[in-house]
Amino acid sequence: MGFTVAEGYSELGLWPEALEELGSLAAELRALPPVLRLELRCCVQIGAWEQGRLAARQLRSLGTIDKMMAAGFYATLGRDLLKRGHLEEGKEALREAIETWPSCKDVVLRDPSLVAAIL
Repeated sequence: MGFTVAEGYSELGLWPEALEELGSLAAELRALPPVLRLELRCCVQIGAWEQGRLAARQLRSLGTIDKMMAAGFYATLGRDLLKRGHLEEGKEALREAIETWPSCKDVVLRDPSLVAAIL
């Protein structure tokens, strides 16, 4: 089937199915930025944080949009971890967001729930 099918699943909100479809792609296709971006979106939607970290790690070394997406993933992960009481892991995810995309620091510092958690 392929990437187009995975995109269709994601447009329908069928995130697990989209992620499964992406997983069936050949390794060289899975490393392409559009595939990694869709994989990252799927991971956020279903809370597949560890798989998302792998995709974000690959994206953060690519272009501007890819770095922004990776930073957004890390910030979302940080929020989730802090919400669940994992303070140190949450702080580390927020640090990764800022290291990946330094402008992300402004967003983090404007979010009162994040500032309160990291201070």
